Amino acid sequence: MSRPIAAALAMLLVSTSGAQLSAQNTTDFSAVLGAWEMTLETPRGTMTQTLTFVADGDALAGSATGPNGTVQLQNVAFEDGRLTFQATLSFRNREITQSFSASIEGDRMTGTVAGPRGGPREFTAVRSTA
Repeated sequence: MSRPIAAALAMLLVSTSGAQLSAQNTTDFSAVLGAWEMTLETPRGTMTQTLTFVADGDALAGSATGPNGTVQLQNVAFEDGRLTFQATLSFRNREITQSFSASIEGDRMTGTVAGPRGGPREFTAVRSTA
């Protein structure tokens, strides 16, 4: 085989394997995107809020909207079918950070939330149809 042909084949193999590697490293979080109606049982009764997840370039971002307003979620990640994020709430002049972990199957999310005020507590969410 001549050198130019061998060099061209080598370049083709390198570029092809690089494209495959790049595709394997890309996280597909399409299963998470959209609005979810979340329900959580607390000592003070049932709490409901809307979780909304959006693509932010190659990252995932989100917010939670409930009776006390909207908070931005932090450290939102979706890997190996597991969604994790944190929410920081202001409560009586204090900030409380809660950590969430959930799995998604179709239009249903099940998970737990834990924070300094106890936990873990189970929650469920269903994809909003509105």
